[in-house]
Amino acid sequence: MSPRRAALVAALAGFAVLAIELAAVRLFAPSFGDSAYVWTNVIGVLLVALAGGAWLGGRLAVAGREPRRLRQVLLVAAVIVAVVPFVAPWLGRLLVPEGLALEHAGRVLVLGSLAATLLAFAAPVGLAGAATPLLVAALAHARVDAGRASGLVGAFGTLGSLAGTFLTTHVLVPELGSRATIWIAAACLGLAAWVAAPARGAALVAMLLALVPLAPQGPLRPANAGEELLAEVESAYQFLQVARLPARDAEPAATVLRINEGLDSFHSIKLDGMPWTNRRYYDWFVALPRALDDAAARSGPRVLSLGAAAGTFERLFRARYPAGTTHSVEIDPAVTRLGRAWFSAFDDGEVDAGLDARVFVEIASSSFDLVLVDCYERQVYVPAHVASREFFAAVARRLAAGGLVAINCGGVRFDDPVVSAIAGTLASVFGSAHAFRVPASRNVLIVARLGAAFEPTRLAPLASDPEPLRAVDELLADPRRWRQFGPAEEPLVDDRPLLDALHEDSLAGRSGATALIPIAGSSSATVAEAAAYDAMLHGDHEAALASVGTASAESWYLRFLAGDARWALHDVQGADLEYARALELEPPADEAALLTARRASATTELAAIERARAAGVRNGGLALGTGLLIALLFGLTLRRLGPVAAPA
Repeated sequence: MSPRRAALVAALAGFAVLAIELAAVRLFAPSFGDSAYVWTNVIGVLLVALAGGAWLGGRLAVAGREPRRLRQVLLVAAVIVAVVPFVAPWLGRLLVPEGLALEHAGRVLVLGSLAATLLAFAAPVGLAGAATPLLVAALAHARVDAGRASGLVGAFGTLGSLAGTFLTTHVLVPELGSRATIWIAAACLGLAAWVAAPARGAALVAMLLALVPLAPQGPLRPANAGEELLAEVESAYQFLQVARLPARDAEPAATVLRINEGLDSFHSIKLDGMPWTNRRYYDWFVALPRALDDAAARSGPRVLSLGAAAGTFERLFRARYPAGTTHSVEIDPAVTRLGRAWFSAFDDGEVDAGLDARVFVEIASSSFDLVLVDCYERQVYVPAHVASREFFAAVARRLAAGGLVAINCGGVRFDDPVVSAIAGTLASVFGSAHAFRVPASRNVLIVARLGAAFEPTRLAPLASDPEPLRAVDELLADPRRWRQFGPAEEPLVDDRPLLDALHEDSLAGRSGATALIPIAGSSSATVAEAAAYDAMLHGDHEAALASVGTASAESWYLRFLAGDARWALHDVQGADLEYARALELEPPADEAALLTARRASATTELAAIERARAAGVRNGGLALGTGLLIALLFGLTLRRLGPVAAPA
């Protein structure tokens, strides 16, 4: 084999391997997302496969036969890789149970992506990894100096990998999609096989693989039952789908934007016939300008929306404050294009698409009355660089005197690790921060004010408020629904991005307790019931549970209230225990029927949680079994090959 031919084979194989590595995460994103754990699984599996492939290639090297064996392994790898995009959606449906909730999906998605990567890519990438030692051996047997041979193969393999890295991220996936990118990688492997040892069959396979990207392609993820898929985009950042939801439960039809795995979550919504979102978390931000002192700012606020997605906030504030202005910042230009096309967004306001929120607040010169921070990556993770003390200090520089910053933070409790850390960090810059738990959601609204006190009572509804927002504003104006935070002893800083670990602690803390709330206080049941009921009226579920514990004796009503409080805190298992105990205490018939209905709902949700747990165990077992099977087959192959052949 000539050095030029070896260099071309090395470059083609290097390109293919890196293209597969980067496109694999994007191919699986509709099923498993693209979290750091998914990336780790893909990179880890492919590195192990490459190591095994290098070992295999060394054993396959036999004097004078390397080109033919190189052609064989690369052709097999090419065919397997070409098949993967056809089976990837099936793998996703197999490994991710239907109806999986985002907050219970972590283990399922992490282990599912590991199993899927092992099944789909371990074997072909391992075979591609055999190319390097086979090429070096072929050059050595062609009387090329060993040092020059290994340097040549390593250099051109790295250059091919470099081309695969940049082209995949910046061109191939955004322009052609992950499936076509992987098919191009397969075609490159097929071409490399033909270059290594030209043969009619290899040429035919390479040509057929080159035609695969022209095959008709349906959506990467089909629409959910009853929904209509309007658009699907693989951007440079993420997988995006716009879906049309039918009218149901007295709610009009809606258009939603889902990112990556989606599940039961979406990032933007537009309901037909109204700008509001039917008490979803977006609506709870609209009253905030009322807390400003300046009358002009209250009626026409200057709003900065960081993490604008498809423009839900922009549309709401434009409708509520016609005299105001909205400047939206969104890192992914594809998302803003979808906002204009499907969400009636960004018609009038200024938009910076393709710009990171942190970069904007560092370089902008404009001043705003309200800064909205709704930045997320990988669905539930707040990016660390937009939750640090340094970031909030930059936001403060963009605020007018007495201005507000408001953050959408995932969480269900005020003592949630993420909520506490972000609120305490915000308070370290602004002096104090206030948190409000959005009812019937996984969202907490965190607010701070520059140079002035934040007063929730100023958010009370006005006669001019649109009807759908009056009930929202009434709850927002209740001071007891807010929790004040002081400066954190150890605020989040750029130098120590701890948020990912805090997010994991947050999700783990929602698993629920397995015991009833202890009741061993000194208050009468009647007094404790009144205190717990009052706390529930004001959305203070933790205080309600504390009041239940102050009773000297239990009652069915105390257990009923405890169940509702625990359910609101997403402790479904604990809620079910409380409802069951309340029924044992023989409540009146009507209340017994209500408790029975509550238990039925809890049973349904607990069954879904159990399915998620079982799916995680199954996916872990499948990943382990697949890994062991691949290792066994690899060992048997090496044994069959026998000892390394001596050079001729």
